[in-house]
Formats: sequence, structure tokens, C-alpha cells
Amino acid sequence: MLLLATLEGLSSSFVTQALEWPDLRWPLRDPLSGSAHVQMVLRLGYEPEGPGTPRRPVPEVLAIQP
Repeated sequence: MLLLATLEGLSSSFVTQALEWPDLRWPLRDPLSGSAHVQMVLRLGYEPEGPGTPRRPVPEVLAIQP
């Protein structure tokens, strides 16, 4: 899902800090089942284009044996 979101131009980040507080875990659960436990919160959205991440050349990180 994260790769597809990136292909579509979306940015993503995990927001798990809210799950560390017991008072916030209950409102984040599925209201229909009521018994599920939220494992993570994922934020997706569009943001302004930023600078690219520098990448090392492939031969520097991958050794291909013939």
C-alpha cells in the first residue's frame, strides 16, 4: 500500500504516539466491532515537492556474481 501511495504522489507517515495513551486507544477502535485493538495509525496526504533523497550507486551496495 505504501508503494502504491508513493506512485500516486502521496506522502505517508506512521502516527503511533496516540496509541501509547490508554485514554486514546478506545476512541480509535472500530466502532462496529468494539473489540478490535488498533495496531497503528497511518497518515496519507499530499505535500509540497521536496528535495530528493541522495542515493548511493548500485555497485556500491550490491555485488552481482556472474
